[in-house]
Amino acid sequence: MPVNKLETTPPAAAGPDHFDAFVGSAKAAVSAVVAVLFCDLVHLPQAGWAAVSAVIVTQPSLHPSARASLMRVIANLIGAFVGAAVSSVAGHSLWALGAGILLTGLTCHLARAGDALRPAFAAVVIVIFTNGAGAWQDSMQRVLAVVTGCAAALAIGWVSDKSTLVRKPTPGGGGGHETAE
Repeated sequence: MPVNKLETTPPAAAGPDHFDAFVGSAKAAVSAVVAVLFCDLVHLPQAGWAAVSAVIVTQPSLHPSARASLMRVIANLIGAFVGAAVSSVAGHSLWALGAGILLTGLTCHLARAGDALRPAFAAVVIVIFTNGAGAWQDSMQRVLAVVTGCAAALAIGWVSDKSTLVRKPTPGGGGGHETAE
């Protein structure tokens, strides 16, 4: 008789526990709010991109968040620069879009930023199709908003990692506890 894998797998083993899901969601929410509040405080336009960046780079621990933030900033710098340059020369046409994506891919390759490729493509598409007459200014404002969101996520991640008072059972289930790091 075949065994149903869903019935043999305990629910807790199927995914992260509820507390971890709550903490991760709370970190993303606080990071997004902090990013938008900071943008409002310094009158930085495009605060929505700060919030998007904050939630995209929020990870369970600080190290992966730092790497994700670095890749997102690199991607946006490449995509914004190429998008602004191409749209300044070729406008907002499909030819500009194709050329911008091609040049962005080559730039990421030369910069050895393969992990930044897809977000850089997204950035160039956004810049080419949403920027008006001030392509360079709009692009740089978007990059500053992305950097702000990444910084907010890193700050919240750092505070969260340093202030974790949750105790996890030791491996082997001996009843002892160790502080989560």
